[in-house]
Amino acid sequence: MSSFSGNAIIAKAKALYGHGLKESDYKELSRKKNVAEVAGYLKNQDNYRDVLQDIQEMTIHRGQLEELIKKNQFNQILRIIKFVLGPDKPFYEPNLIERGEIDLILATVRSIISGGFQIAIAEFPIYFVRHAKFDILSLSSVRTYADLLGAVRGTRYESILEPFATNDPEQIRYVEIERALETSYYDTIFERIRTLFKGKTRKELETMFMTKIELENIVKIYRLKKFYQVDPSVIRANLNTHATRISKKKLEEMIQLPEADMLLNYLSKSEFSKYMDEDEYVYIEYYADKMKYYLAKRYMHYSLSAPQVFYAFLILTEIERQNLFNIIEGIRYGLSDQEIDRMLIT
Repeated sequence: MSSFSGNAIIAKAKALYGHGLKESDYKELSRKKNVAEVAGYLKNQDNYRDVLQDIQEMTIHRGQLEELIKKNQFNQILRIIKFVLGPDKPFYEPNLIERGEIDLILATVRSIISGGFQIAIAEFPIYFVRHAKFDILSLSSVRTYADLLGAVRGTRYESILEPFATNDPEQIRYVEIERALETSYYDTIFERIRTLFKGKTRKELETMFMTKIELENIVKIYRLKKFYQVDPSVIRANLNTHATRISKKKLEEMIQLPEADMLLNYLSKSEFSKYMDEDEYVYIEYYADKMKYYLAKRYMHYSLSAPQVFYAFLILTEIERQNLFNIIEGIRYGLSDQEIDRMLIT
């Protein structure tokens, strides 16, 4: 990549991040009484003005606002990608497109298991259609696992999903499917990093993605223990361990903990403790996101590497999106502003 292109990516990402929501904005938003007030506030913010300019605050509902927030994040990332020139481009676009494709496939698998097809269809971002490698709209007519295989036929997802084929929704092995898709995704990412980058940039990008995998593993350990009470062997089989810095000994210690909530105490005595609040426990994803936020913010402020800054921007915009969803959800269920504030990563 030319120095001009790299500098343009860094400048654009930092400019967009600089216009993002601040802690004071979240304080204001958590005190809103309904979706209309949240939409009205965002409509006057630099990074949301374009996507929300035509809305009618008093008639917009929660699903519409969340969809526009997703669209805004997607558009911002596209605005950075357009500056990418040269051989590095295969690193940038997949981070946006392929992750979205996997999320849609998993949403469809969940809909097959639950039978909640209308819910899954409502989650499909229409603006994503022209960027995906398969017909996203065809997922809306999927009712069986065979239908899903037909929808992704001819793509790399077909060979990943094929081994899990079954006619019985109750026999669908969702956790294993999720792991297979994620493993393929990360294998592709690490291969591109090794092919496209050298030296310090390669090492730091590998570290960023390894950290992400580590945090995802921690969340999986907790959730599999807490909600499914599965055997350690099942947990072990569903973790991503081919690219992680956590030692096998520490990983095994977490897997062998008798109760899920003991994992939080374990983390409080580890290198992750500096990311943990003294406040009472919220949820495991909160701490994982907080760790990602801390690291991404550091890269955004201090890194001079375009791919690092770009990936940091992806993380930070994802956390901003989730903060907004938590605010909207909190308002919907009548939580106090203090309760909502505790769920936000700032």
